[in-house]
Amino acid sequence: MFRKLVTFCLTAIVVAITLLLSASANRLAPANVILHAFDWSYGTVAERAPAIAAAGYGAVLVTPPLKSPITRECRWYQRYQPQDFRVISHCDGDKESFVAMINALSAVGVRTYADVVVNHMANERNASTIFPGSAILEEYANNPEYWERQRLYGDLDDGLFSTQDFHPANCIRDYGNRQQVIKGRICGGGDDPGLPDLRDTVPGENWVLEQRRQYVQTLYDLGVRGFRLDAAKHMPNRAIRYFVPDKIAKNSQIFAEIITTGGVGDHEYNLFLEPYLRELPAAFEAYDFPLLNAIRQAFSLGQPLSDIAQPYSMGNALENTRAVTVVVTHDIPYNDPFRYLILDPTDEDLAYAYIMGRDGGTPMVFDDGTTAQPPFGQIDNGRWQGVWNRDRMTHMIQFHNQMQGLPMEVLHADECSLLWRRAETGIVAINKCGEPRKITVDTRFKFKWFHLYQDILTNEAPIKINSPSFTFTVPGRTARMWMAT
Repeated sequence: MFRKLVTFCLTAIVVAITLLLSASANRLAPANVILHAFDWSYGTVAERAPAIAAAGYGAVLVTPPLKSPITRECRWYQRYQPQDFRVISHCDGDKESFVAMINALSAVGVRTYADVVVNHMANERNASTIFPGSAILEEYANNPEYWERQRLYGDLDDGLFSTQDFHPANCIRDYGNRQQVIKGRICGGGDDPGLPDLRDTVPGENWVLEQRRQYVQTLYDLGVRGFRLDAAKHMPNRAIRYFVPDKIAKNSQIFAEIITTGGVGDHEYNLFLEPYLRELPAAFEAYDFPLLNAIRQAFSLGQPLSDIAQPYSMGNALENTRAVTVVVTHDIPYNDPFRYLILDPTDEDLAYAYIMGRDGGTPMVFDDGTTAQPPFGQIDNGRWQGVWNRDRMTHMIQFHNQMQGLPMEVLHADECSLLWRRAETGIVAINKCGEPRKITVDTRFKFKWFHLYQDILTNEAPIKINSPSFTFTVPGRTARMWMAT
């Protein structure tokens, strides 16, 4: 009897120490939620820096810092058509406003993440493969003082790329052919010649890779501490490893945009995302499209929500430390082939509660700053405008930030609902169905008894757990995020 008592006491001490250490880690954990300020001007980001920090964000992903076309329409996709890597100038700002924005964010403890678009160049001048082109070089020469202020690196008296720096002008016709995806052009329909694809597949011929490397290094030197690798599946992994120096990989958050239709076993996952994760060091992360697809399926009619109770063990989520978790990205509403991933607005809200409440990954919030009109600008009646600082979103971010470092345990999962705890400090419940759900769970050694838990998403009265079991009531089509007070 005495031996059992000693064993029980030692176990209790170990548990207490573990929770204490976890809580300490939680208090020290920095905010890490990323705000994708899609098509926000650099000036707008700088102006809102204090509010962004107050909302709980740890980083802001901003418009690609390079030279891209400036037109009357200022269409969003033009930001993804580089004319020159060596300067910053586009509809959302220039190098001077970019640096001012970095400083404004840094002053409030928020990191700047750059959207790195280096796979291709702009589709312009009758599909020219000479960049930046004689007209732009003439601009540089006619106003050298201004362009020197916008210069990142290199000699603006000379061009950057010429015909020999590009793959042959062939559109990608088969996205199931890895070599075609890497060497071909991203094209639209009809007779669109596509985006000139930079040549990065020949070992020893490193001019293109060196320009990318200098570009990334210069952004890092300016204070950028995160890099989204646009169109990553269109570049060899060897090339990605080349242009991201070791120091930057170690001291920044690097994540790739590799869109897949599923997780382990999915054809696109096996073709593009699995090799990326296997061939590159652990510092290289990616959007968790496997999880996004699993979320979409789980919220679909007739599919059980329990399918996302343990998504990693099912092969439907990336490893926690390599995942940037998303509910929607700019590619989804703005590109017809991906619009099938758009969730019902209520499901999208519940999905945000899911990624903010769970343990694992770095959550990203998409906010649409596009002001241009449809079909090339703001769409879906501005559905994703002003998402970043809605009360529900900031409360979800608060919960995420408070729970960092605390273990997660799923206590209930069925067709309609999920409920899990974050140590003894937080509880998340989601009900995707239309009718209320009552969820009874064992509370022994799981919660703080005789202690108030307040749902931060509503004004409901707090709950108190004071018995070996407790029944949580979750109204239909809602989420709850209770925190110990």
